[in-house]
Amino acid sequence: MRRDGDRLLSHLASARDEVLLCAPYIKAGVLSNLLRQVDLKVRVRVVTRWLPAEVAVKVSDLEVYDVLAARDGCELHLFDRLHAKLYVADGRVLAGSANLTANALGWSPQPNLELLTELSPSDEAVTACLAELAQARPATEEERDRIRELARAIGAPALNLAGDVELSSAPTLWLPLSGAPNRLFQAYMPRTRERLSASVLETAMADLEALGVPPGLTEPAFVTFLTDAFQRMPAIVRILEAAAGDLTDAGGADIIGQMGLDAELAPETRWLIVREWLTHFLGDRYEIAPQSFVLRLRAGAGR
Repeated sequence: MRRDGDRLLSHLASARDEVLLCAPYIKAGVLSNLLRQVDLKVRVRVVTRWLPAEVAVKVSDLEVYDVLAARDGCELHLFDRLHAKLYVADGRVLAGSANLTANALGWSPQPNLELLTELSPSDEAVTACLAELAQARPATEEERDRIRELARAIGAPALNLAGDVELSSAPTLWLPLSGAPNRLFQAYMPRTRERLSASVLETAMADLEALGVPPGLTEPAFVTFLTDAFQRMPAIVRILEAAAGDLTDAGGADIIGQMGLDAELAPETRWLIVREWLTHFLGDRYEIAPQSFVLRLRAGAGR
């Protein structure tokens, strides 16, 4: 049987104008091997995601930045919600389940069972995916270095990561449920969670699961991971953008009300919970003005 990696090599070698490589997990060595098949005159765009937990357990490499920086005509973009595997050469499309890793492409002793199939570039799913990918942000050295430090802080969690795995990812419009962010590490640790009430533990565990917190973290690594995951969530990004100016309680609740979330909690209640998380995890950047309860950037704090 022909390996998916060999098929992908042939696919890319045929390109004369441009190539798009889109996968959440990319190993630097595999990317280098693929690029050797692509003519140097061909423009190359790569889209991936850099999540600290995934980098920490080495299912994806930050060094793809350096591989692409060393070659002219290459761009690297990031899309945090990426799950698609899509490979385009001059408009011809391969899509399926295979990431850009040795296990996925059949280049390891015990490869994964994967699928890559050719699709029409006019396929509705393909065009919708490409439209979403147009919103990906350019990767920078600063973000690469920040993710590297976060991954080092996390370390290698005690996970069974044979082959390519999916770490849990948070819902697109997640907002926290736990009104006690200071109790989250207590809920995270099996030996201390029994001291919490059932209601506090239930909401804390729901938030930890939604944010994809891996097991085995020390408390500093836990706080680092949670802070990063929290502020990257799309709903929180929107709130932080509004807080660049003074954001009142009414304004925060109004933003949340426009998100169309379930009605289990009123927007005003959700806002008070978010406000607790913001001041707990991002208190070095944001403060609550006591006179008016306005969330604002601290004086001299950058975004």
